[in-house]
Amino acid sequence: MSGTLKTIVKIILWVIMGISVVLLGWFYFGPKMPGTAGTTLEEPAATNVALWWSYILFGLAVVVTLLFSFINIFTNKKAFKGALISLLALAILFGVSYILASDQPLNMPGYEGSGNTPPVLKWVGTGLIAAYLLAGIAFLTILYVEIAKLFK
Repeated sequence: MSGTLKTIVKIILWVIMGISVVLLGWFYFGPKMPGTAGTTLEEPAATNVALWWSYILFGLAVVVTLLFSFINIFTNKKAFKGALISLLALAILFGVSYILASDQPLNMPGYEGSGNTPPVLKWVGTGLIAAYLLAGIAFLTILYVEIAKLFK
């Protein structure tokens, strides 16, 4: 990275940090919403602004991460191959999760909402099963790495 670009990135990061610190101070030490001050449900007046700032930072992080990931994938053949293998593995994982998920409507007395339909339940089940499988894979990977370190 060139010196000028490095300086620009540093300045941008310091500006983001400064804005975040100011908003954090306003959130914790600023005024409270009328009617909530002094109660157990005290709400800072800056809640909405702080939430929007967090959404902006999250979106920026996602865009930058995807941008640099795509740049790396398309400029490096080995990274491209790894990305394809990872996408294939995720497709298989979600396919298995979809097959295992149930679309059986739930018996919920008094519920009148529209979310208890087979397609919705199938996709919710798919997401839950995929999350469980990914958590299990992460746990087993951590366990494997730690045990492998013992034998090196």
